[in-house]
Amino acid sequence: MTTDRLERSGGCACGALRFVASGTAVRVGLCHCLTCQKAHGAPYLAFAVFPRGAVDLSGAHAGWESSAGYHRLYCPACGSRFANLAGDEIELPVASFHDASGLDPQYENWTIRRLSWVAPLAVPQFTRDRDS
Repeated sequence: MTTDRLERSGGCACGALRFVASGTAVRVGLCHCLTCQKAHGAPYLAFAVFPRGAVDLSGAHAGWESSAGYHRLYCPACGSRFANLAGDEIELPVASFHDASGLDPQYENWTIRRLSWVAPLAVPQFTRDRDS
C-alpha cells in the first residue's frame, strides 16, 4: 500500500505501548532541563514534536504532570518514558522511533543545565525554554 503521508512508528522497550506519527515533525530538539534528565535517566532528552492529532497511541499508559499543563506518559509494564503532552502538541523521544533518520535536533533548550561533558550542537541554544 502506498501513501502520500509520511508515517513513523515506534514504542516503548517492551512493546506494550506503540505509536504512529503521521506527517513531519513540527520541530526536533534537545532538552537539558533537570526534570528531563531525571525522568529519562540521561544527560538530555532528544524529542520530536508533532501535532497531537497526528499521533495515534495504542496500549495502556500511566503519567504524571511535571509542571502545569505538561504531562509525561510512561509504560506501566517496562517504565519507558513514552510521550510528553503539552497543549495541542505531543513530544515523542527520538530514540523511541523504529527509524529516527531525519529527526535531527534543530535547537537545544535549558542549556543552563547541560552537563559539562556534553558538547553543544551547532544549532540555536536557549538558556531556558526556547523562544516561541
